[in-house]
Amino acid sequence: MSAKRGWNIISKDYQSSVRISLDDVHYGPISPGEKELKLLGEVEGKDILEIGCGGGQNTIVLANWGARSVGLDISEEQIKYATRLARKHKVKVQFYVGNMEGMEMFNDESFDIILSSCAIGYSENPGQVFHEVFRILRKDGLFVFCVVHPIANRGRVVRYGGRKLWGLGNYFYRRKRIWKWKIKGRVAEFYGYGRTFQDYFNPLVTSGFVIEKILEPKPYPLNKMTEAEMKKIPYFEEGYLKDYEIWRRIPFTLLFKARKPR
Repeated sequence: MSAKRGWNIISKDYQSSVRISLDDVHYGPISPGEKELKLLGEVEGKDILEIGCGGGQNTIVLANWGARSVGLDISEEQIKYATRLARKHKVKVQFYVGNMEGMEMFNDESFDIILSSCAIGYSENPGQVFHEVFRILRKDGLFVFCVVHPIANRGRVVRYGGRKLWGLGNYFYRRKRIWKWKIKGRVAEFYGYGRTFQDYFNPLVTSGFVIEKILEPKPYPLNKMTEAEMKKIPYFEEGYLKDYEIWRRIPFTLLFKARKPR
């Protein structure tokens, strides 16, 4: 099952069960957002594209911050939701349905900043995505993206000595696999891709980017936060509370900040 079909199946239930901020750009579950990490710099007046925009929350935030904001996603249902959300909040943005591996709808050097949050991991060919991003990004433009960290993507919860721990499988297992996502009784299948750190780093450099920063953000201290404080987390799912003792010990998000040379 393709990512397109999978997201079309679960979009409605996903958007109703996950809390995604309209006040801050998020970089994955229980991870600090843009207000804290400050990766994008000044966005007012900039042309910004979010690839894999999902329900459009980040795209809307950027528009509210003064950017000329555009969102792209492969799922028609996600884009329908994003369009309704933007209309509801009276925000002017453009949304496109399309594949991040072939963004022919955009001309060369069209954007000052390109952003992607937890979407490139669904691509079968991240290197092709990076080449496309390089093409449509202006000189000296920023490319900021995050993926699920290979450690978080490659393990599972295990019990040892009465404790829950994160058991890491074969880090070098790269074979494509099918995994299932169940939300509110609705099940979608997705292709999963076992990738290591170098599988993102090297194609990014080969595409021509200069990498300025790599981050592995420490999750928020949920066990010390009030309910009001947790409501301010940019991306939050209740399920992370149950196994927080595990998630606080491993990086969930891997973040790259890269620049197209002048």
